[in-house]
Amino acid sequence: MIITSWRLLFPINGVNLCTSFYYRRLATTQESISKLKRNIEKNILPPKPKKPLNVFMQYFLSMKDKLHKEYPNCTQQDLVKKVAKQWAHVEPTVKQNLQKQYMEQHSVYKQKLMDYKNSITDDQQMLIKKELVKKEHALEKSQVKQKLAELGKPKRPLTAFILFVQDNKMSKDSHVSQQDWLSNLGKEWKNLTMEAKSKYITDAAQLSEKYKVEIKKWEENMIREGHQDLLKSTLKSKHDVDIDKHKK
Repeated sequence: MIITSWRLLFPINGVNLCTSFYYRRLATTQESISKLKRNIEKNILPPKPKKPLNVFMQYFLSMKDKLHKEYPNCTQQDLVKKVAKQWAHVEPTVKQNLQKQYMEQHSVYKQKLMDYKNSITDDQQMLIKKELVKKEHALEKSQVKQKLAELGKPKRPLTAFILFVQDNKMSKDSHVSQQDWLSNLGKEWKNLTMEAKSKYITDAAQLSEKYKVEIKKWEENMIREGHQDLLKSTLKSKHDVDIDKHKK
């Protein structure tokens, strides 16, 4: 699903979009989805068994305390570099013992991981899938919104009430919270006479008409440039298809 989405957002043959850019953004998105999945699993499932440390890291930990005493002012990164130099001269028998220890730990890890996967219930898997679909659509929506802004999509016009709020923003008391201030303005707006509201209603109507002209012109331009898949009607139908697939 996510690959299809990015083909829609960044068509390989699209205007001014090169192939390398497409694949770079696609890789970033796949990483984002993988991260989303891991975060969802953390919230739903018990912790996964941890992989054993590799042979070098086990050796590093065995030397760490000694090195800290010898080089108290060294950073962790510097200590790793020092151990890396020593590692090349470590006796083969020491490396073999560490390798044997690692293989034993890895064997235990594999069994724990298998038991862990077998313990995941169908309900948990279904819940993960549902949450992932929701997060994917939220991510896609955010990416589409960003892309539309880059392509110069006209902003929606302000409503009459928002124009009224803008007219009164200079009178806001700094001691009153934003929420309370807006709530009070809402009550004030509700009690305004139609005559007092008419200016804002007229201005909002004019902005709306201007927006209709601009959005139509922009959509026509998007179609000419090969970005018709970004238009709202197309995205909506795609979203519905994805939801239907998930339900099945």
